Amino acid sequence: MNNSRFRFIVCFFVAVSLLFSLTGCKRRRSSKPSNQVKLPDNIRSITVAELLPKATKVTGKFKNEVPESVKDEYMYGTLAGQYGKIDTARKHLQTALRKEPRFVDAHHNLGLAYYKQGRIEDAIKEWKTTLELAPNYAETYYNLAIFMMDLNREADSIKLLETCTRYEPFHLKARYALGKIAQRKGKNKEAIRHFRAFQSKDRGDVRVLEALGELYLLEGQHDASLKEFEAASRIDDKNPRIHYQLGVAYHRRNLLDHAVLQYKRVVELSPDNVDAYINLGDIYHHRGEYASALASYNAALAIDPTNTYASRKAKLSEARLLENSK
Repeated sequence: MNNSRFRFIVCFFVAVSLLFSLTGCKRRRSSKPSNQVKLPDNIRSITVAELLPKATKVTGKFKNEVPESVKDEYMYGTLAGQYGKIDTARKHLQTALRKEPRFVDAHHNLGLAYYKQGRIEDAIKEWKTTLELAPNYAETYYNLAIFMMDLNREADSIKLLETCTRYEPFHLKARYALGKIAQRKGKNKEAIRHFRAFQSKDRGDVRVLEALGELYLLEGQHDASLKEFEAASRIDDKNPRIHYQLGVAYHRRNLLDHAVLQYKRVVELSPDNVDAYINLGDIYHHRGEYASALASYNAALAIDPTNTYASRKAKLSEARLLENSK
């Protein structure tokens, strides 16, 4: 392939896929996770200490430090990998490394290509080389953390994620992973810290807004919770779960008109949402609007006839309605 044609193809791929790369925060998970691949014992039991670099100084070269011919091979391989052409990616990245063995980014992305092919041992070797050449290469620690998570070694995964954020404090994927782990463990303040760090770089991620809304609600910070859910609903207006959480946040603040609008939006988007109907019934019952309350409870019972709370409140609303009609 002549050089001008090669450059044209690279530029074309760049033009149609600027938001995508094998590297960085858009990387896809492996198509063959390590827990589905037979690993040798020395890789399955490898320790974090064995993965961490012994070097402390950067001795490798980065993309802006290599000749154009090497960079072209690297770019073509990276973009081919993103398009699922893993064999092509591997070949071009290997060519780049034959030309420049200390090319850090190429080692890193070759590791990703191997990982996607289920060649975990080769991937680990490339990532260890990456860190020997550049101990501060944060994304590699994240990749190794995912490897550990695939092996169900959460404690080791956390160590590597924390190392990643030490070198890159606002690494989005690592912060999100640490936040979700802390949230699952009930460590609300720690989870909030990680998600807030995430938001220092990206304030528009609905998953993080929703998680913070839930966490602030658990911590009794109702104003902060409401703010996060409102922001999430503006970004994703068709998500019934977010509208329900926003309804709950309004409900707890006694902003009942706002809560009603959100619960109605929920049942519009998700007609089988029992909790939204029950909460609507509770608001209507509280207001003395017993006909509307009865209709809401009955709608919940039509979805779940075994719901004892809805059944009891429906009978109570019906009794009040009959009393008022006398």
